[in-house]
Amino acid sequence: MAEYDPEEVYVTTKEAAELCGVKPAAVRQWVRRGHLAPVDRDERGQMLFTQLDVAKAEYKTRKHARRSENVAA
Repeated sequence: MAEYDPEEVYVTTKEAAELCGVKPAAVRQWVRRGHLAPVDRDERGQMLFTQLDVAKAEYKTRKHARRSENVAA
């Protein structure tokens, strides 16, 4: 896990999915694949991510998806 900063804005898996326009399962998949790391867990045990980390993971996975589409064409 990354280091928790109390001044940072954190989002849950559901919120991260809404920001990126994907399902929460996609965000959990990014975590399993190592594209995204939670910085902490909330009082309910849900993973928390920084908005910047979520944006980086989305960019990385979308960039990879576009490259895969171009290869198949």
